[in-house]
Amino acid sequence: MSESRKRATLLVALLALSLPLAACGEDSDGGAEKAEAKTSALPLPSEGRYFSAESPWNTTIEGLPTALRSEQMLSLARKRRAVVELPGEEGVAVVERTVDKGFQINAERWAPLVVRSGGESAVPVEMVCRQTRCGPEEGRVPATLALPPGTRPDPRYDGWLSVIDPATGLGYDFWRARRQSDDTISFQYAKAWALAGPGFSPPVSVDPARAAGARGSGLPLFAGVIGPQELRTGEINHALAVSVPGLARRSYVQPASVTDGVGPTDSLPAGARIRLKGSVRPRLESGDPGRPATEAILVALRRYGAIVVDRASVPTFYAAQGTPSNLVAEDELEWLGLDDFEVVALPPVLQDPPLDQVRQQGLAGSGANRPAGGGG
Repeated sequence: MSESRKRATLLVALLALSLPLAACGEDSDGGAEKAEAKTSALPLPSEGRYFSAESPWNTTIEGLPTALRSEQMLSLARKRRAVVELPGEEGVAVVERTVDKGFQINAERWAPLVVRSGGESAVPVEMVCRQTRCGPEEGRVPATLALPPGTRPDPRYDGWLSVIDPATGLGYDFWRARRQSDDTISFQYAKAWALAGPGFSPPVSVDPARAAGARGSGLPLFAGVIGPQELRTGEINHALAVSVPGLARRSYVQPASVTDGVGPTDSLPAGARIRLKGSVRPRLESGDPGRPATEAILVALRRYGAIVVDRASVPTFYAAQGTPSNLVAEDELEWLGLDDFEVVALPPVLQDPPLDQVRQQGLAGSGANRPAGGGG
């Protein structure tokens, strides 16, 4: 088999693993809830805790029932699918591996860069879209934002950038953002979130124009991120964002509005909430008393849990990009596994794409691809 044919076959197999994607960034045709994009002036929330008090990011899960298939979903969530070449044979194969590694905390690779707009040292930066359609029309990103000097998204990891603007009460998510040679920041997708809103969008079946986001689940990049000050104070008052290897294919639940899962359809869906079991205690080296940061994360995982936002090579939590390793290390929770959690009872399971948009020969319509998930 020639190298060119091998590469072509591999590309086809990779595309087969991808989800059929609904349209992203199209004009809204009205009727659906738009609460998450409305502008409202309000004081900036404390670090890490955004959105309304009733938002799933800020409500506790203590005492809520466990899902009936909790253990099975968490077991399937450890299964990662990949495409490999067959040694000595023509073609490629899809393989499934069980991920045995524990949790990691991303603070550099695949970690959102979260900055605040405004302030005395802020520098006006022109924000330039590299596509004709770069997100929902409502709540469009301003042409210029006042950003901290040196704000530089990392294009190696999808250029994840979140800008929190206390003056307008909005948070802006950017996908594939990068600093250009003329000091502008260009991007391929952007979405505004009201900091006083619910912190999620209506499902793709209700509002396809606003369902997509910078994450594969449609959820905000900055939601559920562990902040440096939270680690210093040892207190986290919100749910965490979590990604898993075997995110369910097509199936998702709110607060997710879409999904980029490629795992078994009955695996853990995007939008599910998982809760640390009460019996779990830190597995420390002899004589190591542990760190306040570790305890703060564990307490939050018991009280608020974690919301499944994406897929990753290993189970992953997120700290703000650039968080010093002396506050939290990537392997801080490597002793913690998915079997240390339980799934909170799920709301109704939804389908992406919706069943009424699927025909025998594929998706009804041909929308542009929306942002896909990150790594871990």
